[in-house]
Amino acid sequence: SKTSLILFISLSSLLFLATATRNIHIGRPDIHSDITEFCKKTTNPAVCAQTIHPHFLKNRIEPFKALDIEVDATLAKAKKTLANIQTLESKTGTTKSSKDSFDICKDQYKSMLDAIKETKAAIANKDIITAKFKFSAVLSFQAACKDAFEDGKIPFFEDSDAVYNLGGNCLDIIADMEKAQGPQKMPPVQQSAPSAFSNVIGTVS
Repeated sequence: SKTSLILFISLSSLLFLATATRNIHIGRPDIHSDITEFCKKTTNPAVCAQTIHPHFLKNRIEPFKALDIEVDATLAKAKKTLANIQTLESKTGTTKSSKDSFDICKDQYKSMLDAIKETKAAIANKDIITAKFKFSAVLSFQAACKDAFEDGKIPFFEDSDAVYNLGGNCLDIIADMEKAQGPQKMPPVQQSAPSAFSNVIGTVS
C-alpha cells in the first residue's frame, strides 16, 4: 500500500542517516581537543591552532607533519616580510640611516630563508636534532633585524612580530618533540683545522 511504502522509505532514510552520522564520527575524531593540547605549550597557541587546524580535519595530529606546516607558515611570512623590506627601502625619501637598517634586515631575512629551508630538509629526514640546530638561528636573525632600528621600532612591526610568533611556535614544537623522543646522541663537533698561530703565545700586534 501507499502508506507502507512511505513508512518503508522513511525508515530507510533514518537508517541511512544514522549510518552516515556514525561513519562521520568514526572518520573525523575530535581533532579540536587534540590541536588545543598540541599547541598549548607554544609561544602563541592561537596562531599555532589556526595554522595547523585546516591540515588535520580528518586525521589525528602527526607531530612531524604539524611541525612542517608551522615551518612552512614561517617561511611564507619571512618571504613576505623580505619583500616588504625591499619595498620600504625603495621608497623616495628613505634616509641613509634607515637604508642601512633595511640593508641589515635584508641580509638577516635572506639568511633566515636559508635556515628554514635547511630545517625543512631535516624534518623530511625526521632529524629533530638537526632541525633544532638549523631553526634556532631564525629568531636570532629576526632579533638582529629588529636591533638594526633605533629602539627596535621597525616600520614592518606586524610582519616581524608574526615571524617571531611562528618561529617561536616551531621551536616550542621541536623542544616538545625532542623531549618526547628522550635523550638523543648529539652529532660530533667538527674540529677546525689548526691555524698558523695555534702555537703562538701572547697577542699579535
